[in-house]
Amino acid sequence: MTGTGVVPRRSLASLAAARLEKTVSADAVRHNLAVLRAAAGGRRIMPVLKGDAYGLGAPALADLLVAAGVPALAVDTVAEGAVLREHGIGVPILVMDVDVADNAEACARYRLMPAVAGPEQVGRHSAVARRRGEPVTAWLRTNVGFNRFGPREERDVDAVLDGLHRARAAVRVAGVFAHLSSSATDPGETAEQAEVFRARVGRARAVLGGHLTASLAATHGLLHPAALRGTDWVRPGLGLHGLLLPGSRDLPGWAGSGLGRLRPAVAVRARVLDLLTVTRAEGLGYDRSAAVAPGRRLATVAIGFSRGLTGPAPAFTGLLRGRSCPMVGRPGMDCAQFDVTAVPDARPGDWMTLLGPERTGEGAARGGGPVRTAADVGAELGLTLYELLAALRMPVRLEGATPAAQGDDEAAAPP
Repeated sequence: MTGTGVVPRRSLASLAAARLEKTVSADAVRHNLAVLRAAAGGRRIMPVLKGDAYGLGAPALADLLVAAGVPALAVDTVAEGAVLREHGIGVPILVMDVDVADNAEACARYRLMPAVAGPEQVGRHSAVARRRGEPVTAWLRTNVGFNRFGPREERDVDAVLDGLHRARAAVRVAGVFAHLSSSATDPGETAEQAEVFRARVGRARAVLGGHLTASLAATHGLLHPAALRGTDWVRPGLGLHGLLLPGSRDLPGWAGSGLGRLRPAVAVRARVLDLLTVTRAEGLGYDRSAAVAPGRRLATVAIGFSRGLTGPAPAFTGLLRGRSCPMVGRPGMDCAQFDVTAVPDARPGDWMTLLGPERTGEGAARGGGPVRTAADVGAELGLTLYELLAALRMPVRLEGATPAAQGDDEAAAPP
């Protein structure tokens, strides 16, 4: 505490982290980056840190990735890119979503590379560049079937290219990128979209210059030879954390990809706050709709719906001292109850593991013990793996990084 009675920010963050936390293994992320580089076959890697790196702490992960030699990063919004710049990240940063016109000035000020997908967007960034007296570097975002940004019809693509050609003194286009819609599930559709993308890149190069680079594949795109043909940059997100969507092993490029060596990097755990032995048959929580039999022992655990725990009981479970413990009743805002009758030595202050391997102490994982996989947790909560990482909102700690890259600030995962 300072002389003014104000608690330092990092100390405040530690109050929340003492109750629950997400940890990200720096060693696992470095390993996964090496696996992805090998799978990319010499193509450059542009890690995606959108949504605060899926809720895992973008500034600390950016430090780690830049130290490991990545030449560029990608985010969704100008605000996310500005956070990384304020943190001291100097590599090129692509803003993948088409942001609002009000943010175009800040995009240029923070030296971010905006996505442009239509003539109006070309115009806004061109106007900013002329006001500032210096060109803006942008990427052309083309729509090959994802249908979220940009024109689908060829005549409309030509209109964007024409606008970029006329604005070429103010808007310098570095590359062309697109999103695949079904790269985790559908090889046929992915191959069709890859063919459209290659044709669009060829047209863009004919109009804007052969220097343009191209980016189509993200993590699951690495499993499609068609998506890699003509791709200069790979934009992994989920794969950095060692996660792949179900069915990945059935895709055509799995056998030679090496992605089977990815390691899960994320763990989530929460403290047992209190224990209660039920003495009569009755409900619990706000609506007391869940009946609990006499003699059951319940642990109140420091995670609730404000932190992303929304699954119905008893589908969701946690690990405590090597035993699976089902949730009982509906979660509250900051705590939920789990049946720990099978764990007679449970005590307040114990850590319950909600995702990842259980730990015996503050560091080591249980050798050969139970693991809460992301696939299982996502299924219990009704979330995709992408949604799961971002939904579990809590302090994040990057394990095994240098002190400067540690990310245990509560601001890294806003509630």
